[in-house]
Amino acid sequence: MYRLKHSPALVVALITIGVVIGIVLTTSFNLDSKTVAGPMNGKIYTEASGNSDSQVTAATFNPNQLFTSIVEKVRPTIVSIYTTKTVKMPENPFFYFFKDFGFGGPGMGMNPHQQNRQPELKEHGLGSGIIISKDGYILTNNHVVEDVDELRVKLIDNSEYTAKVIGTDPSTDIALIKIDAKNLPVAVLGNSDDLKIGEWVLAIGNPLNLTSTVTAGIVSALHRNINILRGRNNVRSIENFIQTDAAINPGNSGGALVNMKGQVIGVNSAIATNTSYYMGYGFAVPINIAKAVVDDIIKYGKVRRGYLGVYIQDVTPVTAKGVKLDKPRGVFVTSVIKGSAADKAGIKEGDVILAVNGKPVNRTNELQAKIGIMNPGDKVKLTIWRNGKEMTITATLKAQGNEEGVTTSESKKVEKKVDLGMTLRDLSDEQKKDLEVKGGALVTNVQDFSAASQARIVPGDVIIEVEGKKVKSVADFYKKVNKFKPGDVIKLKLRTKQGNEKFDRLVFLEIPQKKSK
Repeated sequence: MYRLKHSPALVVALITIGVVIGIVLTTSFNLDSKTVAGPMNGKIYTEASGNSDSQVTAATFNPNQLFTSIVEKVRPTIVSIYTTKTVKMPENPFFYFFKDFGFGGPGMGMNPHQQNRQPELKEHGLGSGIIISKDGYILTNNHVVEDVDELRVKLIDNSEYTAKVIGTDPSTDIALIKIDAKNLPVAVLGNSDDLKIGEWVLAIGNPLNLTSTVTAGIVSALHRNINILRGRNNVRSIENFIQTDAAINPGNSGGALVNMKGQVIGVNSAIATNTSYYMGYGFAVPINIAKAVVDDIIKYGKVRRGYLGVYIQDVTPVTAKGVKLDKPRGVFVTSVIKGSAADKAGIKEGDVILAVNGKPVNRTNELQAKIGIMNPGDKVKLTIWRNGKEMTITATLKAQGNEEGVTTSESKKVEKKVDLGMTLRDLSDEQKKDLEVKGGALVTNVQDFSAASQARIVPGDVIIEVEGKKVKSVADFYKKVNKFKPGDVIKLKLRTKQGNEKFDRLVFLEIPQKKSK
């Protein structure tokens, strides 16, 4: 490996020129997008108008001033989110090792009245959030606020508020919370569809409890599917992440990824790491996906996600050759669900979807993201490749039964009186047919050390009976369970599918004691 030798002055000059040219070519310097206080177009947040109060030219460009101007505008809109939840401690295997050798017995060192109670501890978490309305609506990640007992928000001026969860969407890892406040600074939300690889971005959040930290980098990639949401929530995930090399660490979750116009274009959510800390790449949920989730939660109290009804896969070189495409592009339709929006629109098995509303799609997650931000009833124009020709098909999207994968604070209040430590969802018609059941409650998430976890219930199980009585839906399940009192042990029948095999099993679940306030 050879190294070219240059004078220090020449190196500094070349780097400075390179940075200036790079930034000039990738930004339009619209730092002061016109905004309107309060809702715009019926929305609770403010979007960029595309106009500018001032224009920065190459003659007046100052990179330091550009970055500091953005930070001054956006940093006050980023909050710290502190969470607390109660978890049960696992029994200590080390203790039982000594017990077996005669060094003690059950409850050694414990109050006799506590011997039959599993110890609990308080688990504390830290995340970030983005203020999107003057009256206290805050955008963050679902995994920051999921299943917490206490939720506190601290602003940049160190004032603190108790917050409540308005709605969550595990499928996109987006949540909306609210504090009781007025005249708050508000972030301007941009258009993530306009992003290009190589753009400069800033990440603002609270990594490692270092509040209001700003890091810089570029957009490293777009449309990343890292299979993190499906594994964590076992739900139909929409992963279309923005990848960035701006440093992101634990605590950054829910914070802002900001472009050079001072607009939020992503919600920081995950990192690629072997150490649990920053190793070079972070991932943010595109703000257009987050805006669609927020709009639905505010308007309907839940996410109303459009559903096309196709099974799809990426187009490989072999697939492209088989369908006579010039190169691998689009998304290949492997199957069409009978009666779905795709079926009624005339989409067929073997079609390749090339574009959605005129915008090309080349990965399965791109198609899922574009359809997922639409509502049932929306019409979508699809460019299809079939029999060596392009054609256009218009489909009217449907809802997939009750399977939105969304929990709202209101639905929690109505449906369940006891926390069993699991998240449930109604079955779609297709799932009922596949599992050969008329009803049931699908388990999508199980909290560690909870009553459900101790009963050996896992995501993917379907609860079909409570004490021998059929379960019709999630609401019906809680209606049956709410009749029991804390300490009661109830018998559940679960249906599980592994591959093509379906089988039932019985489990016993103890209704937990109510948490003391």
